[in-house]
Amino acid sequence: MRVQSAIVRPWLKAGLSVLLLESPQRVDELRSSRSETAQKSEAPQGRNEQMPRQAQPAFSREIPERKDAVRQSSQPSFAASERSSRSGSVRMSASAPDSVRESASAGPVSDVRTGLLSSENGLLATPGARPVEAWPASWLALKNRRPLPPRPLVLWTYAGLGEDLTGRPDDVRRQVIVRMLMELHHPGGTHVFWPCGLAGEKPEDGPALFWSGVKLLNPRVLLLFGSDARDTLSMPKTLLPFCQDRVYGRLVIQLPRPQALAADEASFKRALAFLSRLLRFCSRPRT
Repeated sequence: MRVQSAIVRPWLKAGLSVLLLESPQRVDELRSSRSETAQKSEAPQGRNEQMPRQAQPAFSREIPERKDAVRQSSQPSFAASERSSRSGSVRMSASAPDSVRESASAGPVSDVRTGLLSSENGLLATPGARPVEAWPASWLALKNRRPLPPRPLVLWTYAGLGEDLTGRPDDVRRQVIVRMLMELHHPGGTHVFWPCGLAGEKPEDGPALFWSGVKLLNPRVLLLFGSDARDTLSMPKTLLPFCQDRVYGRLVIQLPRPQALAADEASFKRALAFLSRLLRFCSRPRT
């Protein structure tokens, strides 16, 4: 009886057909053993071909069921995706009213394409926002003073911005803001200024009309200068200079007051580097 070599057997099973050996007789032995192995392996296949077709339907019925199971497992449930979108996109401040906090966490996104979401049915909330026709005359005059950019990305505000826009601007604030805009090198229409209060108006109306402007302009980022502007808008106290947080679904960046940046060159450069890093997306062309 011919016995295959333990070393050669794995190669024969892998399909090896030729070996370079010194002995021609050994080559013939390996070829004959390979033919015997092939005959043995073909015998069971021949018996399977003679099996009646009635023995195979059970397996064919399992295929669609398995496909359905794979299809169902590959589609996440709506409840799970809704929970993930809420937890990843909304961080409400502790000072948010209960009605706004509940509305910001309820309901699916109504318009993903434009991102125009109200406090009633979406993630981006604008607490106390009023329709444009209900604005006071002074705020309407500010809105119509010059054309507003159609798609601004960053909205700037600080205490005294209302006076700079409607009255006699402060030279120190104006110079530091203009310099910062020039150093950022962002395309025109990227930034817009909207006050958190106007001189001569009711102080309690300032936050509501600020959020009215936010709802109208729909920026992605709110840029606050000074803790006085932060406190006027009831932003979280954890927003300190050179900090950022999600408030009502938008990114809020806190920086020192413009006067402080103008008086300290190192602080100005730090603020510029901080903004340049966070606002890198503003340099990309918009489609």
